[in-house]
Amino acid sequence: MAAIGAMSGLRAVPLARTAASAKQPAVVRAQAVMSSTAAPREVRLASSAFLAPGAIGLTRRSVAPVASRSSRMVVKAEAASAAAVEAAEPAEKDMTQTLKVSLYIFGWYFLNAIFAIMNKKTLAVFPYPWILSWIQIAVGAVFMLIMWKLRIFKPPEGGFTKDMFKALIPTSFYHMVAHVSACASYKFGSVSFMQVVKAGEPAIAVLLLSMFFGRKYSWRVWLTLIPIVGGVAVGSTTEINFSMAAFLCAMTSNVTSALRAATSKDLQADTGLKGINLYGGIAIVSGIMLLPLSLLVEGSQMGAAFAAAPALMTAKGTLLFGIWNAGFMAYLIIGSMFYHLYNQTAYQALGELTPLSHSVANTVKRVVIILASVAVFKNPITPLGQVSAAIAILGTFIYSVVVQQDKEKAAKEAAAAKAD
Repeated sequence: MAAIGAMSGLRAVPLARTAASAKQPAVVRAQAVMSSTAAPREVRLASSAFLAPGAIGLTRRSVAPVASRSSRMVVKAEAASAAAVEAAEPAEKDMTQTLKVSLYIFGWYFLNAIFAIMNKKTLAVFPYPWILSWIQIAVGAVFMLIMWKLRIFKPPEGGFTKDMFKALIPTSFYHMVAHVSACASYKFGSVSFMQVVKAGEPAIAVLLLSMFFGRKYSWRVWLTLIPIVGGVAVGSTTEINFSMAAFLCAMTSNVTSALRAATSKDLQADTGLKGINLYGGIAIVSGIMLLPLSLLVEGSQMGAAFAAAPALMTAKGTLLFGIWNAGFMAYLIIGSMFYHLYNQTAYQALGELTPLSHSVANTVKRVVIILASVAVFKNPITPLGQVSAAIAILGTFIYSVVVQQDKEKAAKEAAAAKAD
């Protein structure tokens, strides 16, 4: 009680007018410090209510620092927790993105390899590449129409317009010829040989784009064409079952594939189509264009071909996935779906990868298909053929790296010039 009285007395007298004692403030300060360290926070705050602001300032020097330290600790803890959450979220997103891209690439490789094998086996019992190509493209076109109708894939905004159809005609024509000639190459030669020749596509692209589209390439790009052209040339001449028809068809596919890539760059801006919707539009237009041509070339033989195919499948022991006797029509439709789905996953992978990463993935894909076809069909490849195929595919990879580096360098120079 005496201490409280003394404190209340001090509260009434300002410090400046208390000349009486230097001891009393010291004692009171000592008591205040002792109470602030020993008593709970609520008691310290309650006792500070007896002290008028400016009286002796005990609460500001004792209670306030404690409270501020606690506040800082809470703020730091909250900041650390928020930082941990923010750090975890990108890691989780990166993991999800990596898994998604991995699934796209796996699907692309798996579906393409299965399609290449099924396509070769289909052509062995149904040797009509024009009709077969149309069926494969048409199945994909119908599939896309169903997906758009069910809203599983977001349909093009405003629908599939007449102007959109017209804009797609050139690229769809090149797509049509590229696929028909590729199927014909499968008919006349081995899958591995066709893939080696297809590795020469970058060389064809550089030549065509330089001559007809005014593209300029660095000396490094031209240098990378040497292993590509050399590897394809040696690999072709050392092919045990070399077929000039297979070689010419594969080269035709290279030319039209390069033209398809060159003309498709402006399609996104002209049509508003992107990714799998762009491929769906190309499939629809090319399917419409290919139908009359395929009927003109092979239509007269179609009835007999469909009638003979089931017996030929049985004679050759062709089974779906090597275990199921599904019948010719089921085999044909499922193979056509593999064709569409491998193209779809390729477009989806392209949307998630950089151009360089996609080129690397495409290079590895050729190796996967060659190995898979050799394992299934047991077609022999000479040691020199193996080396030349490896050189051609490696040259394709180096070409992709150099082209991407040149693009990045040009972009930086353009940005620097714009900044100046």
